[in-house]
Amino acid sequence: MDANLKPSNNGQEESACARYQNEILRLKKRLKRLNRIKQGYVEQVGFMLRFAEMLPMGIAVHVNGIITYINPAGVATMRARSARELVGRNAFDFIHPNDIQTAQTRINQLVSPGSDASFATVPFAEEQLLDVDGNIVDVELAAFLLEKTDSETSILVIFHDVSERKRQQQVQSRHMARFRQLISLLPDATIIHRNGVVLFANQTALNLLGYPSEEEIIGRSVFDFLHPDEYENVRKRIRQVVETRAPLPPVHEYVMRTDGETFLAETMAIPFEEGDDSEVLVVLRDVTEKEKMLKALEKSEAKFRMLAELLPASVFVVDEAGSLIYLNATSEIILGFSLEESLGVNYRDLAQSDSLQNAMAQFGGLRLGETANFELQVKDKQDKWVWLDVRITKTVMDDQVVGLGVATDITWRKETEALLKRQAQKLVKAYEDERGRIARELHDEVGQQLIGMKFALERAQHFTDTEAGSSAIQKARQMLADLTEMVRELSLSFRPPMLDDLGLLPTLLWHFERYTKRTGIQVQFRHSGLDARRLPKSVEISVFRIIQESLTNVARYAQVDAVQVTIRGAEDQIELFIRDHGVGFDFLGNQGRYASSGIPGMMERAELLGGQLHVESAPGQGVTITATLPLLRE
Repeated sequence: MDANLKPSNNGQEESACARYQNEILRLKKRLKRLNRIKQGYVEQVGFMLRFAEMLPMGIAVHVNGIITYINPAGVATMRARSARELVGRNAFDFIHPNDIQTAQTRINQLVSPGSDASFATVPFAEEQLLDVDGNIVDVELAAFLLEKTDSETSILVIFHDVSERKRQQQVQSRHMARFRQLISLLPDATIIHRNGVVLFANQTALNLLGYPSEEEIIGRSVFDFLHPDEYENVRKRIRQVVETRAPLPPVHEYVMRTDGETFLAETMAIPFEEGDDSEVLVVLRDVTEKEKMLKALEKSEAKFRMLAELLPASVFVVDEAGSLIYLNATSEIILGFSLEESLGVNYRDLAQSDSLQNAMAQFGGLRLGETANFELQVKDKQDKWVWLDVRITKTVMDDQVVGLGVATDITWRKETEALLKRQAQKLVKAYEDERGRIARELHDEVGQQLIGMKFALERAQHFTDTEAGSSAIQKARQMLADLTEMVRELSLSFRPPMLDDLGLLPTLLWHFERYTKRTGIQVQFRHSGLDARRLPKSVEISVFRIIQESLTNVARYAQVDAVQVTIRGAEDQIELFIRDHGVGFDFLGNQGRYASSGIPGMMERAELLGGQLHVESAPGQGVTITATLPLLRE
């Protein structure tokens, strides 16, 4: 040590060093504690960030209004591709203009001097945000004050998209409004109640119960308009519909109006899903008059049954499927089945198929109150065919649509008609045979005599020398020629021989050519199914006669240059159409005037063969004759 140095105060220096060391140690301990706190804070912040990243709700932090953080759920809510599109922007850029004032008010509540920074929050409320594309997003939003200093205010915002929920609420609200509107228009009284307290009543219910407005009935107990005797049953029904959540069948209950008047109502309870589980929809209607009518109907039905049993005709009731419900005693006489046997008989198996199909079609096409009349052929107990004339009315009995009918046995009439038809057919056949015989006699007998007279006159002329005698004989020869032609025409008109020898088609072609030469009217003939085919003789004769009569009428009345004739031959029938475009006539109003035109005879010919012939005409519309003839065996 330098001798020139002054000696130091070693004790003081050591004391100062010790103090410095202690201070350094204390600072190290404090720094270590601060590092632990910082590390814990960093870990806590990291945990919170990871937690925020996983939350399904939007989390955003803005400092002095500038967004500094937003989690993935928030990015998705704002329809952004990443957080970079949002961070650094003013939070008010994403608030709908209509909600900016509300948002500012809520922020002021957070940062107001009286708020506790540790617990300063504003609760969830609905607001509208604008996403990055400017589209409206409905959200529920709450805010928390994170930190407030002289220079910075940090606010954490929690929000989630409620657009779909609001849309569903709006749809539900519209549906509910429509539902209420629909219920208001229903003709039946409708009430909705929860635990017996009225929530809704339509106008029909107000009118039925005597309340002037909906406000007068809302909040009242349903027991206020029930007869006391119904209280217990109604409580049970309310519990049952709430517990089972299933509609209850209709029942009759006594209901009171506001003036105390009691009436019988049919009520039905249905669980109402729109509101609380305990809500019930009740439909009721006044059935007082209906009950009176039912009692009157019971009396009427008793009278009907008594009258039905006395009638000499079969009286029956069938359901819409044709099953027998009621049959009177007279039916046993007609068909031979006892009343007990009748209920077990399937009349579909007994009825002739064509007449049954016609009957079912006519009954099925009826509306309530309408009546149908048809003929039905069925077998009796002895397997004999019975013809019934049925008149049936579609009506309602015991809340069921039924057919109420009366059937009369017309077998004797049908048999008589069939006999008369056979006799008429025989008469027509005899008539045609007689015409054929006369035609042959005119051709064979009278024709031969006329030819003999012609030869005699020719010989006589050779022996006549005088001019007067020769002139007289010549005149007689001309008269004889005219008479011969007239007899030939009569013979052909009575029955052309070729109809029997060659058939219908050649005869018609010959007749049309002859007709055109005589009248100057062209026949436009079309046919199918006639080539190389012979039809039953009765059909060939009838077709020829109908065409012959029709063409004669055209020549007399139509004033035309042409007429159309069409024949279509099928396997089981032949169809005939004769059409002219002449002056026409009022067929329905002048049938008597045209009775001599042969139309009734044509109709009779068609009907005798089991066919039909129709005439359609009007003044200036021409005439159309349509005939359909079945091809029956001789």
